[in-house]
Amino acid sequence: MNTYNENLHSSVLTSLESQQLGKKQLDSQLNASMFTLYYAEGAEIVANEKLDATTKMYEDKQHINSVAVKNKNMSDNLLLSANQQKTYTSQSVNNVAVAAANIQVATNAIVRLASDVGSIFSIINAADYGSQIYRQSEEVYSLMNKTAYNAELTSQQAMEASASIAEVTSGVVADEAKVTSDSVNSLLQVTTADLTAITAILTADNDTKSQASMTTRSAEGAIKCSKVEYEAAKKAYDINNKNFNQNLVVTVPVPFDPVKKTFTVSFDPFKSPFSFRDAANQVIKDPVRSYNIIIVKESKKSFFTISTAEDLLRNSSQYFRVPTPSNPDQELKAVIAMENLLDSDNQAIVLGEKYVAFLLIQFTEDYKKEINTFDDYLSVASESFKLTHTLHKADKPVRSKIYDYEFKVKKDALVSDKNIDYRFILLPYPDDLLTNEDLTTLEDKTEILQLNETIELFDNEINKLTQEVDNLNANIKHLTAELAKDPKNAAAKQNLSNFKNSLAEANTRLSTAKNQQKSKKEELAEVEKNYPKPIQNSGAFFFNLTLAENVPAGSYISAVPAKGEKAENASFDTYDVNIDGTTTDNFGNPLVDQKQYIPVVLSYFNGNKINSAQYSNNLSDWENTDLITYNLKS
Repeated sequence: MNTYNENLHSSVLTSLESQQLGKKQLDSQLNASMFTLYYAEGAEIVANEKLDATTKMYEDKQHINSVAVKNKNMSDNLLLSANQQKTYTSQSVNNVAVAAANIQVATNAIVRLASDVGSIFSIINAADYGSQIYRQSEEVYSLMNKTAYNAELTSQQAMEASASIAEVTSGVVADEAKVTSDSVNSLLQVTTADLTAITAILTADNDTKSQASMTTRSAEGAIKCSKVEYEAAKKAYDINNKNFNQNLVVTVPVPFDPVKKTFTVSFDPFKSPFSFRDAANQVIKDPVRSYNIIIVKESKKSFFTISTAEDLLRNSSQYFRVPTPSNPDQELKAVIAMENLLDSDNQAIVLGEKYVAFLLIQFTEDYKKEINTFDDYLSVASESFKLTHTLHKADKPVRSKIYDYEFKVKKDALVSDKNIDYRFILLPYPDDLLTNEDLTTLEDKTEILQLNETIELFDNEINKLTQEVDNLNANIKHLTAELAKDPKNAAAKQNLSNFKNSLAEANTRLSTAKNQQKSKKEELAEVEKNYPKPIQNSGAFFFNLTLAENVPAGSYISAVPAKGEKAENASFDTYDVNIDGTTTDNFGNPLVDQKQYIPVVLSYFNGNKINSAQYSNNLSDWENTDLITYNLKS
């Protein structure tokens, strides 16, 4: 390789490796931001749950305190009434006793008087029977007997009233009212103290929730910034890779097919910067003799050189040759089966190992002679890739009983069931946090916004240019009419020529603006076409496979194989999960009554740690799974 090519290759290598390193660092920063956001959202969810529980408790204690205040008012009124009754009863006893004594004295006097009147009547009856004085004494005697009777009756009633009023237990009632009032007062003090305490807790929980919310918002901003930086670095690498490294890209299908075991290497064909002719004066159209793909372990890519690559061409099993295209603008793709190709160490390509791809381009001898350089071209290493066996995704969990769930998983003949742990996870469902959709569509939303703004600018420019063209056409029409009347008008001829030149220039600018607007609209249509499809649980907080793999033990339930008829299926395995009072959500918090959760199933390889790198875990379609509502009573 000559000095120019060496320097160029070195510059491209340094640039792409630097960008790869920067992208890895930004990817790590994005992952760190992701975990920061995840735990910040978890803290906010916990704070919200605690605040909701405290608010409910505060409302209950406030209601109890209100009832206690009402009871205190009633007990105070009762005590006041009882004390008044006690006082009035005591007065009544005294008054009735005095009245009874006075009535008895009067009764005794009336009885003695009645006795005297009876004696007088007996004398008159004997001495003057039938006379006028007899009749008068008889009337007096009759009235006196009635009066004496009434006096005796009144005396009896007074005594009974005195006895009855003396039996009233107003003192006991007053004492019991006092005890009741003291008890209610003590209860009110307790409820007031409880209300004061829960008010302080409510204030503290509000502050905690506000602080957690601010932390979450900060984490959301950080992850958005990290996402933008990562996407920018990724685009910068893609642009440099396309312009300086033949757009060499390795694509591993997701999920990786463990039967076909194929991956794709794509690249752009080499385009000569010069147009040469051979000895027969014929144009050399395609300077490439062959395209060769070589797979190298990532750990050895720094030591892989063009001389090493050329030596490998002696062994056909260590490179994959791609036919030269008939169309020089056609992107080349090679579908490679890992079983049909050895790596640069003459070893089989295996699952779990990180590799890179190199592209070795061999030029024709004619082209080498024309450029006076007899070196072939070796690309810079592609981004690293790893082939793994992706575990099957579990179907959406469905309820089989009140709190029993079941789900099906396609049987995997290549992995033993005992090496897979199906982890059932319950995610809280808040609706005011950053979601997967918010983050994954951040770039698309920004790009759509920018494209719409650009299209709007083109609309304004096109309207302005259209108005200018209309005005120029009107002026040209007017000048043409003037020249028709006066063909010798030199000023009109000059103006007409100037307006026509301006019209031609305006039409050119208008056509350019329309073409640019059309291009932007096509670009917008492409972005909108690739925009992620709407999901069912659009309000779910940020969650993904990486986070699911880090949910600690105790915050998930390991599903157990179903028994009986449910287990008898040739294509699917069925698993059961039971939720009970000890079940927690993914953050380890107890389930909250009447709160909604998203059931998630993580297919997790838990076999030999040495073999774990060969497998990729998988997450069920939690974004489109029906929510469940936890009911504590059930």
